[in-house]
Amino acid sequence: MMGRCMPPQPLLSRLASKRRWLSGGSASPSILRNPLQWYVTKLDTHPITTKCISSGLISGSGDLLCQSIVAEKKSQSATLEFDWMRTLRFTILGSFLVAPTVHLWYGMLMSRIPGTTMSAVAKRLFCDQGLFAPLFTPTFISMLTVLEHLTSPFDQSIAGTDVNKDDNNNHGNSDLYTHLTDRFINDVPDAILVGWSIWTPSMAIMFAVVPGKFQVLYSNCVGFVWNAYLSWRTHEGEEESTQ
Repeated sequence: MMGRCMPPQPLLSRLASKRRWLSGGSASPSILRNPLQWYVTKLDTHPITTKCISSGLISGSGDLLCQSIVAEKKSQSATLEFDWMRTLRFTILGSFLVAPTVHLWYGMLMSRIPGTTMSAVAKRLFCDQGLFAPLFTPTFISMLTVLEHLTSPFDQSIAGTDVNKDDNNNHGNSDLYTHLTDRFINDVPDAILVGWSIWTPSMAIMFAVVPGKFQVLYSNCVGFVWNAYLSWRTHEGEEESTQ
């Protein structure tokens, strides 16, 4: 009879696993007592999960920074209203596109071109900024555009706008191919050039002195500013059209 009152064992295991992840386990520090050491421990025990969560938070924060700066420059009202769906899109891409991709990419670079000599750093830098960046930047902007079209009905319902209204921000009713083409022509070239100015010196430092397990975190910290720029770059014309 008592056996029937016990929770299912798989459920207990999942709950215990989540509790251990948050608490750090009995042998590791608590997130409240020592958050930095807790994070370092999680990079060892749950590298992908930890990098995905931190990347998503930083990407979303970069978009919020962009929205705050733009709203402050407009100074149209005393209250600041965030586009939370837009922030959610950046958070999703940071967690499920950026973090796994750069985790695998940096890992491959460090294994194929090891060492901290000037030659090794230069080779990794060329591969990253000369080959990877020109491909990943349009990929990110393309995925962002697709998400905008997929979530357009949610944007309209939150804003209380007419679904059939024809305006520049109504991505759901516009042609996805046209929107992608416009961003490839107007946004991608500038984003790549600005990206090189930001990422080339940042990646040179990273490949030279930052340990492998911290490289995604380092790139995400640089990416905080980069995501704020991308958010502004991909929404600049649309924000101006609503003024």
